[in-house]
Amino acid sequence: MIVSEMLEELRESILRDVTDALSADEVDLLWSDRALLRYLNDGYFRFCERSRILEDATTPEVCEVLLVAGQQDYPLHKSILHVASAVYDGRALKRAGVATAHNEPDEVSHLTASMTANYAGVTAFVPDYNVGTFRVLGRPTDADAGNKVQLRVQRLPLEPINESNIELIPEVPEQYHLDLIEWAAFRALRNHDADAEFMAKASAHSTRFERAVEEAKETHRRRTFTGIPFSPSWRW
Repeated sequence: MIVSEMLEELRESILRDVTDALSADEVDLLWSDRALLRYLNDGYFRFCERSRILEDATTPEVCEVLLVAGQQDYPLHKSILHVASAVYDGRALKRAGVATAHNEPDEVSHLTASMTANYAGVTAFVPDYNVGTFRVLGRPTDADAGNKVQLRVQRLPLEPINESNIELIPEVPEQYHLDLIEWAAFRALRNHDADAEFMAKASAHSTRFERAVEEAKETHRRRTFTGIPFSPSWRW
């Protein structure tokens, strides 16, 4: 669905916010398009943040970090919620914890003996060192400068829902588009009136939205689960 279709579904089928006015001057709607689009956008971003369903490893402005000699910290794109993995020079960088990053200056303290023997330049990354920051361990050398670290991330949508892009197709799979509308309906009904009837309806829409988030998370877990590799030599 495109946004204009979602807006139509929300107004006409869910909220029943229609008018019998004979002319444009007589339009008497409970909610403006601007307000409903704002609620749709809120549901869109909330769904993606809660479900972590949007994964990206290809968008250059989001997933590429350009190294600078001697620099360890790099600002992440504002849409990124989590860095799942990082690849540099054809190899996956080891994931290090915050404690390791704080325990420097021994830049090779996080490496195994075999890795230390060939230590040079970037060897690992810290995915949660600071909000909005990507940290590499150890320090990029002059030879690393200008090279790219490729990230795989979980992120928010790149384009918001608003009046200027009502032909936008939300990035989430289409089976969840109606669930975004559920949150918008909750927002609209909750903000309109405090009487019991409206609040009961609002609660029902909120419940359906939360259920959809959990369903999306479970579906995503099943899709990305790789299992545990077992060796024939393992003994139980």
